[in-house]
Amino acid sequence: MTAIRDSITTVFDDVWTRTRDRLNGLTDDEYFWKPAPNGWTLRPDSTGRWHIDGEGGGGPTPDPVPVATIAWRMGHLGLTFTDFGTRLFHGRNITLDDVDFFGTAAGGVEFLENAYRVHWREPLGAMPDERWPEPSGPAFFAYADHPVLGTVLHVLDEFAHHAAELGVLRDLYPHRPPTG
Repeated sequence: MTAIRDSITTVFDDVWTRTRDRLNGLTDDEYFWKPAPNGWTLRPDSTGRWHIDGEGGGGPTPDPVPVATIAWRMGHLGLTFTDFGTRLFHGRNITLDDVDFFGTAAGGVEFLENAYRVHWREPLGAMPDERWPEPSGPAFFAYADHPVLGTVLHVLDEFAHHAAELGVLRDLYPHRPPTG
């Protein structure tokens, strides 16, 4: 299992390095740029606390799914690392109130980096070999009996998927139509 862990953590690190490099120079305007109307993003409430659209089980996902901002995608990835990491490595669930999202690009990058390193990557790298084939555990509800390896691969799929979308949005931003 050590070879499996080493292979998977290497892929996570490669995706992380590529993603983190793509976030260099991210501005607040780009962070909140809406590539389509009515897209998902992060929004402040009346107290100034930031919340993420479409998360938290507030009903069915719209069809089609709204196009999300970079802020939303970074928030979603950080939430994924925090949520799945807490469930897998600590055996408990979190709520959206346990996660602080940020209304600036710099804060969003810091949030994502912390979520990746502290909540996901460090405990993943330290996970004992015997844990990989074991059930993910009751914090995963209907997927409690699925092996940890499957849960880790699901997080890798989410990470690579949304990281690629971040890159595409960064590529599109300089070509956005002029405003005003």
